[in-house]
Amino acid sequence: MRRRLALIVLVCLTVPAVALAAGDPKERFTSADQAKARSVVLKRSDFVAGWKRSPATPESNLTCPGFDPDGSDLTISGKAEANFEHTQGQPMIGSFAEVYASPGDALKSWSRTMKPALVGCVAHFFSEGVAEAGGKVKIVKQGRMAFPKVSPRTAAFRITGNVTFTTPGKPATIVPFTIHLVALGHGRGDAGLLAVGFGKGVSTSDLRAFAGLIASRLAAAKL
Repeated sequence: MRRRLALIVLVCLTVPAVALAAGDPKERFTSADQAKARSVVLKRSDFVAGWKRSPATPESNLTCPGFDPDGSDLTISGKAEANFEHTQGQPMIGSFAEVYASPGDALKSWSRTMKPALVGCVAHFFSEGVAEAGGKVKIVKQGRMAFPKVSPRTAAFRITGNVTFTTPGKPATIVPFTIHLVALGHGRGDAGLLAVGFGKGVSTSDLRAFAGLIASRLAAAKL
């Protein structure tokens, strides 16, 4: 049972790295901005014992039916991703950072992406991932959540629901899950974290602590 649950989480986390750049922005990376993006994401030293780094998720823009913002006029000059999971297989926390060529590009990306449809798109990808693992998702609630403004641009979302999967000859197993998405922006930089876990998921206090770390690094990068 535990292996099956861990597999569900792993597959669900093929949700594309939550890039705030909509559509297909131009990528003109510089070594300086790549270094700044890497400096913002979470590190192994940010976690207590029992956590490990996990592979990067497939790179893809977060677009789906009802949510397909255009970012073709934007330019990204740096980006990074770092994902971590508990050694028991869940929860998982993925962090990301993007640096834009100008503050204006970052603001345009933010305004086009931070809309109610975003959380529905995350739920869509999550449901697809669960289906690939042989399960079925029922979304109970999704939308914005209260969160302290730790960065000039701050937005937080929560998705709750149940994963149901069956084994031939056995009763169906229903497991509650929670997804948290916290997005942060400062100057030319956008960053944040995506957390997935069973039950109530990652605690609010931990989310605030990790978001605070990312926000402080965004500020220190002087973007």
